[in-house]
Amino acid sequence: MALEPLGLVVGEARNIEISFTANRPPQVGEYIIVEYPKTRCYEDMECNYVLGIVEASLIGNPMMNNLSVKPDHVEKALQFGADRHIYMVGQARLLSWVEPLAKRKVLYAPKHPPMPGAKVYRADDETLQEVFSCRKENRCIPIGRLVNHPNVKVNIDVNAIMSRHLAILAVTGAGKSNTVGVLLDRIANDLNGTALVIDMHNEYGNIAGPKTKKLAPRLNPASLSVWEYYALLGLDEKASKQRMYLARAYDEVTKDKDYLKHPEKFIPKLREVLERYAANKTYAGDKRSIIDVINKLDDLMRRYGDTVLSPEAPINIESYVEPGMINVLQLGSVDEDVADAVTYHYLNSLLTRRKEYVTSKGGSGYPVPILIVIEEAHILIPRDRRTLTKSVAARIAREGRKFGVGLTLVSQRPKNIDEDALSQTNNKIILKLVSPEDLRYVQRASETLSDELLDMLPALNVGEAVLLGMMIPVPAIVKIDKHERKTEGGDIDAVGEWSKYAGEDVKESRNELDGYDDFIMT
Repeated sequence: MALEPLGLVVGEARNIEISFTANRPPQVGEYIIVEYPKTRCYEDMECNYVLGIVEASLIGNPMMNNLSVKPDHVEKALQFGADRHIYMVGQARLLSWVEPLAKRKVLYAPKHPPMPGAKVYRADDETLQEVFSCRKENRCIPIGRLVNHPNVKVNIDVNAIMSRHLAILAVTGAGKSNTVGVLLDRIANDLNGTALVIDMHNEYGNIAGPKTKKLAPRLNPASLSVWEYYALLGLDEKASKQRMYLARAYDEVTKDKDYLKHPEKFIPKLREVLERYAANKTYAGDKRSIIDVINKLDDLMRRYGDTVLSPEAPINIESYVEPGMINVLQLGSVDEDVADAVTYHYLNSLLTRRKEYVTSKGGSGYPVPILIVIEEAHILIPRDRRTLTKSVAARIAREGRKFGVGLTLVSQRPKNIDEDALSQTNNKIILKLVSPEDLRYVQRASETLSDELLDMLPALNVGEAVLLGMMIPVPAIVKIDKHERKTEGGDIDAVGEWSKYAGEDVKESRNELDGYDDFIMT
């Protein structure tokens, strides 16, 4: 390998980090190769080099290292050649022996530090491309290029995302929707993968081109659990009597197993039973609570009887969420409580049917693994309150890998996501984050996010991200590819729309007003 000399190891080195002098300013996030004496490092392999990543870059001058130096003193020092004494130092984290990492995709850290004066090189593109290529091409997708080594393509292991889950985090406008688009487009079109996107704002209608299927938030009334009715009716734990009578009525209606054959009669029968309870003198003391449930049921039907609650909606989830497609559940038309109930129903049904498929060895159930992507995860899986989605997401995080259900959480407000759920996502794609609270929260939920990498996040440009986890061989700073298909995410061009309105509609309005003025004057 042809290596570009960069500097020499100085000071006290450790087996996990070094300082080195440099002949140019080291770039934070670039990779280096440190020379070691040849040794047997992994099984039968002879190793000579260790890969590291630069986490800090320093420039100093011993003649100008006092904060009290006056500007005119600095100018005089420069006139006398003080610039010849400038030094550049990099601080790097050592990651792995190069040879097992590049040839066998095995991360194997050195057990001892390099010697003082050991040579440090800029990592060459050929070696890095071996590191970031995929050992099994049919399970990886390209996601972008290294920021400091732009000729090197970065691939991520989708199996690792499915089994160890993923979080995509960023401030608004940093490239979060683009990242989701690239990920899902390539999962669908390169790997024939299947996903369900919980789309809170109807942003992803064409995310994978012909392999996108838009889903309206439809629920069959006869397929819902009593817990889902609690959520749809807004019956929290404080409404204990209302929940008790609803549960009693639900149990009575579902005793007759023929209710599945006539889903259009399910809610009318539920209402009929509740009315009978209200008229029963035995429940006279609770009549007000029972009537409240009936009123909430009526209100639900007025709001969503022709949209969300549909007897024509399929009862079996596999007839709606299509294998081999990116299924986008568009929830922009419903409020958060209904979105929570709808999301819970889909996720719970998919997990249940995947368990059935695996345990029956393909006899029944949902036939393919599926990746669940929850946009605006801080709304549906909040830190400070209970939701139905939060409970099923926790189960998917714990059990999903056994049954082929992966979880991806997407948010611009990481500090508002449930910490247990976030910590279960062992893979992270973190774009620009600025809030100190968000930064600290993400670090607590990440095992591999060092202080130095954390410090990089506020300085990332749009579309740049720190990638961590088992989906990638080593931590990387990556420029995410541009998603070529349009998503509806992003800011509205308010000024442009004002101008358009002023140029067209306002002119028409003015003409109408002119006529009106003439009428008034006459």
